[in-house]
Amino acid sequence: MKIRPDDQWRWYFDSEHSRVMLDLANGMVFRSRFPAKMLTDYAITMEEMPFSVDDAALYYAFEEHFRCINIASELGAELALNGVVAFRFMKPQMPKSWYFSSFSVMTKPEQGEIVQVRLQDCGTEVLFMVAEVGDSASLCLLAQQKLELNDRVMNFCDPIKIMNDRLMPYTEPTRETIYGRAI
Repeated sequence: MKIRPDDQWRWYFDSEHSRVMLDLANGMVFRSRFPAKMLTDYAITMEEMPFSVDDAALYYAFEEHFRCINIASELGAELALNGVVAFRFMKPQMPKSWYFSSFSVMTKPEQGEIVQVRLQDCGTEVLFMVAEVGDSASLCLLAQQKLELNDRVMNFCDPIKIMNDRLMPYTEPTRETIYGRAI
């Protein structure tokens, strides 16, 4: 099921679940991934407020970028909505880039862009979505089901701030060719 933002959607903080919620006005409620300790005071104390035109534009920007990866529409919507929550309501974080290898070229990603990083210890490539771009580091959300790091496990949509010199634009894998023929 594909969701489309509309002017009936409402943000609010649910103290029982300790999460920012989004009432989708059709009997469905979206619960963000981020606990209260990761959120700004504004997010925790906010009164119910509408999903704005800026929120919708950001949602569509995230949605446009994740089309390049193979992701179910429900998971894509969850990734995009968590991206909006991360951008609007998360406290600033310090980079935790030591998990990832540095690339020789430092590129500044686009907001919503799907990027790949390479794990420092094993070279495995991992996909993230950029929720907020910074001059030297960007807040990213995990765009795959799970990532096992040496001291913790990240799950889908978990946030981490990564130095931009560790981010590479994601490119879809191409089929290997020999003499111009796909193998």
